[in-house]
This record gives sequence, structure tokens and C-alpha cells, in this order.
Amino acid sequence: MRTTVLAYVIAAVGLIMLIFGAWGFFVLNNAVDVALTDEAIVFGLIGGGLAMIGVAQALRLLLVVVRNTDLARRVR
Repeated sequence: MRTTVLAYVIAAVGLIMLIFGAWGFFVLNNAVDVALTDEAIVFGLIGGGLAMIGVAQALRLLLVVVRNTDLARRVR
């Protein structure tokens, strides 16, 4: 139960990072003079958000695998 909640929290934080990265990209496209480091920060936010969503999906998949194996039933 706690691990499922953790997976959803990680996915929500990843989605928030992705949204703020897209918002930052929109703001930078409307700016006149933009440094390359600003664009790198935006792409880092977007990539980090996608990575966190991927980690959350992997954790959810791991939970399904563990619940459906006999090893998990023998440990309890």
C-alpha cells in the first residue's frame, strides 16, 4: 500500500516538473535575449520530469510482478 502511494507521488512530482519545464520553454520562446544555460535548465526539467514518470511506472510494474509471484506469498 505504501509503495503504491509512493509510485503515485513520484508520478505526480514528475508531471509537475514536466509542466513547469513546458511553461519555462514557452516563456523562453517569447523572450528576446536568452542564454544557453537557461535553455539547458528547461530541458533538464522536462527530462527530469519524464524520468520520474518512468521510475514511477517501473515501480508500479515491479509491484505487480511481486504480488503475482509465489515468492511474495511464501515470505508473508
